[in-house]
Amino acid sequence: MDSILKKVVKRITPSKSEIAKVESIINLSKSLLNSQLSKMGINAEVFVGGSIAKGTWIKGDYDVDLFVRFKGYKDEEIGNLLVGVVKRAFGGCEIMHGSRNYCKLKFNGCNLEIIPVMKVNSPSDAKNSMDASIFHVNYVREKISHNPKLADEIRLFKMFAKAHNVYGAETHISGISGYVSELLMIHFGSFKNLVNQSCKLKPPVFIDIENHYKSFYDAKRQLSKPKISSPIVLIDPVMKSRNASASLNYTTFANLVLALRMFRKKPSLSAFRKKKISIADLKERSKKRGTLFVAETIKIDSQKEDIFFAKLNKVLKRINSSIEREDIDVYDYGYLSDGKSVKVYFELSTLKLSKMKKHYGPPVWVPKEHFDIFVSKWKKVYIDGTNLVADVKRGETDVKKIVKAIIKKGIKNAQ
Repeated sequence: MDSILKKVVKRITPSKSEIAKVESIINLSKSLLNSQLSKMGINAEVFVGGSIAKGTWIKGDYDVDLFVRFKGYKDEEIGNLLVGVVKRAFGGCEIMHGSRNYCKLKFNGCNLEIIPVMKVNSPSDAKNSMDASIFHVNYVREKISHNPKLADEIRLFKMFAKAHNVYGAETHISGISGYVSELLMIHFGSFKNLVNQSCKLKPPVFIDIENHYKSFYDAKRQLSKPKISSPIVLIDPVMKSRNASASLNYTTFANLVLALRMFRKKPSLSAFRKKKISIADLKERSKKRGTLFVAETIKIDSQKEDIFFAKLNKVLKRINSSIEREDIDVYDYGYLSDGKSVKVYFELSTLKLSKMKKHYGPPVWVPKEHFDIFVSKWKKVYIDGTNLVADVKRGETDVKKIVKAIIKKGIKNAQ
């Protein structure tokens, strides 16, 4: 395992020339923003956040988070103020809509995300976690300054999480954020230790690095239920009222634990490489399983991409329920995205449907009037369990046609 981890660290650590290139882009971006803030007379300052600021970024990952800290403005003002500043400084941007508007743009080959925050003197004054970002940066940087090897351990874990599709706190991923990755490595000390401890990772996993609470039960008494319902309850070191890993869901956590345990059993370089899966791969897998494969393509609206993916998982769950109501067993379902479109797919265990299906009525001992209505309508009835049942002819028996129609309807209603 040690030799593999050394090779991965070497592969994912940015070179000096790469670091210099990114720093040059950051300095120019900050200069453009600060100059425009000064011209417009806006009381705000720019700081670099995210993994770039902490020195935990992975080679080739040029995403830069720039935070503009506004002082003396109303919360609802700063999003629009930021958009105006960015458009003048860079000549345009993609406006992203959230609790506050923020901007995305490509600049000198780098992806910039520029986020408005309120300037606060203490994390306890922060209205949301974004306002506390500067304190998160300072906390992680301080820990790394005492243990420089932590930066490599964080990179290892981030690369591993990305390879196994558990990285990202977005709603459609519900996974491990960059900050949570850093805190986990601060807590466990190394990626190897996390791997070795993976057999003990049974939820709820309670982590309180700065010992803000006496125990998990003490935290449960003081925090609301939604804040401690995730499989890992990771108390934010700079905001004791916040569970930093609240966005993590049980399925994503289970996938992470599986990946860690499998790596412990058989360490390999491939565990740090994201596998590219195509529709052809999924069809081949379906063929081996003996399932019926159905897929539909949806175009992504780039202006509403974040909203699209936030809704997609819910839409798929509803489509799945609709398919199962037709007596069709779903073996697996999901989606693949190439950035421009999404392929929604369903694998079906039911290959053929009967000509008739059961139509369930009320329990046999319902009042006479309800009993008579059901019997007079369906004529031939029988009992399934304790309920009246009638056989009804299906309108369509072709499984593929039924599922395609359900998927199209589900997607149309969601758009």
